Amino acid sequence: MSAKRGKLAITEDVSVKEAYQKHQMLKQEVDNWHQERCSHWQATLVLAKKPPYLPIMDLPEDAIVELWQRLNSAAKVEITDSTLFEMWEQLKQGKNDMDPSMATRLQMAVSGVAKLASQIVYEKGVPEQKYNPRTSDNPMKNTTECPVCGEVSTLAVLAKPEGKRMMHCVTCGFEWPVQRTGCLFCGSEDSKRLIYLDNEAFPGIQIAVCEVCGQYFKEIDERKLPVKDYVWEDLRTLPLNYAAELWLEEQIKRNNQIN
Repeated sequence: MSAKRGKLAITEDVSVKEAYQKHQMLKQEVDNWHQERCSHWQATLVLAKKPPYLPIMDLPEDAIVELWQRLNSAAKVEITDSTLFEMWEQLKQGKNDMDPSMATRLQMAVSGVAKLASQIVYEKGVPEQKYNPRTSDNPMKNTTECPVCGEVSTLAVLAKPEGKRMMHCVTCGFEWPVQRTGCLFCGSEDSKRLIYLDNEAFPGIQIAVCEVCGQYFKEIDERKLPVKDYVWEDLRTLPLNYAAELWLEEQIKRNNQIN
């Protein structure tokens, strides 16, 4: 039996166009930095012998601050390098009181540096079977953990032409193959317990909700929706995430009333 499907109610955000323009401006700065500084910083990276090859907290902070400062300058924000180093250190200690715009630029800087490690892993051609942590010896290992940076991804892609399912890390951009059906978090292959939710506003994209573990992930079908920028695609479809969380809350309330 195929998985159940449902519709999500979505309220459109009128500020999406402005957010997209800001995102594109910063993304262009990251791309320019890659072209100018990629070889320099990649020469300094030391990857582990097994996943995660270079966790976020092990990235060179000099590179992060350098790119972060470049993004700040593009946004016409004046701040010293020493202040940025201090803010990064506080973040590593679990303290984060920076404003959302500054945090967004930091996130893009971290992602930009992490992509350097991802490129190295692609170039080395690590065997495909090593990408998928869930094996017969360790069946419950989470396949959503990125083999490169160790961050958890909630974005799956059905790649052209056959619809092979890949996880896409929005932090470092790495992709790795995962099981074609079922829940990517708990591994349940009970199609009756996996519900797909979508909305006409976002064709080719749906949210898969697992009734077994109560978690959800986003899935993009590239056969229907060609994607150039996965980070933006994930951001612009955040209303799907919010609606899915509301849907889950309603299901929990309904189940409690029945019981």
